[in-house]
Amino acid sequence: MNTILPFKIFEAENSNLPTSIFGGGSSGIRDWDNLKYPTMLDINKNLSAEFWNEDEVKLGKDIEQYNSKLTEAEKYVFNTITGMLNQLDSHATDFNMFLSYMVTDPSIRSNIALINYFENLHNRSYQYLTSTMLNDQQKREAFEEVKRIPVLLERNKLVLDKIQTFLDTVVDYVVNKKQIDNNFLQASFEGLLAYQNLEGLFFTGGFVYFHSLARDQKMMGSNNLICMIKTDEVQHSEFYGTLIRSIMGENPQLNTTENQQYAVYFIKDCVEKEKAWAKYIFKDIETLSMKEYMNYIEYLANLIARNAGIQEPYPENQEIKSRWIVTYGSKKRDKNDSKQIVTRTDFLQTDAINYEHSSGEDYDY
Repeated sequence: MNTILPFKIFEAENSNLPTSIFGGGSSGIRDWDNLKYPTMLDINKNLSAEFWNEDEVKLGKDIEQYNSKLTEAEKYVFNTITGMLNQLDSHATDFNMFLSYMVTDPSIRSNIALINYFENLHNRSYQYLTSTMLNDQQKREAFEEVKRIPVLLERNKLVLDKIQTFLDTVVDYVVNKKQIDNNFLQASFEGLLAYQNLEGLFFTGGFVYFHSLARDQKMMGSNNLICMIKTDEVQHSEFYGTLIRSIMGENPQLNTTENQQYAVYFIKDCVEKEKAWAKYIFKDIETLSMKEYMNYIEYLANLIARNAGIQEPYPENQEIKSRWIVTYGSKKRDKNDSKQIVTRTDFLQTDAINYEHSSGEDYDY
């Protein structure tokens, strides 16, 4: 590998067909009929099919239920989980920006750009939930609270340290114009694996609380919005699993017993940190069984590993044992502009809930 980073926006002497994901050659022109990884076109189409706006989901009834039906413990968890999800999506936006800067395959950069759009949309959506239910001071407190909870900080640190190492590595290689080498590839592998756990474990696990409220016929609008976000995040997790497999395929020096063992141990460590966080945050929540949640987290860990081509850490946990997570964790969209009802299910889901698309106005107060 001899490409000096950052990549050039146009290199006429190179083929439109990129040679590799990192440190490769490419003209910079996107020819969707001439891709190194044709699956990137399918991913691009699937991502593009999911555009929506947060205020399409009306929350008038949720405001009433938040004030009259939720216990103080449920309100606290609603606020804190929303703030936590907003924090993680904030980090996701920055990770994707740095990653895209290093990728020399234009089709992959295009997909990362789409994913980053949705991460920003998700940030707005969490803001929409809190700004609708809370006054300004309460909302700010919810977003500040996640910076003060020790068990949450410890959980997040596990993945954020690896992501920060990747970001620091990008800066080092760009500023000093270093060539791609095994040190960069290793930092990328570990950073992407950490990001996979942020997307597929910490995000998706946090969504379960909203599903549990919906099962109790509470906050249905909020859960519908969360299900729309969840569909996006599932697509992102699948994309990054594909990216990890592709990088490992291009760079067989990464595909070692040590890295496979590291990946399994890292995922298990993330699971244990998530379980500790769940015991703290859900301790006073009657709509959510801790045993069910623990089983679900292990199931999600297997999906992360499977997507990335890694040995599953919990081979005995092959299916969702709590079917209500499927029932209340899926969505059904009605696109008025095409007069079609479109039902989308991800690899976690077989059922769907109804979602009525309507023109959005301002936030509901």
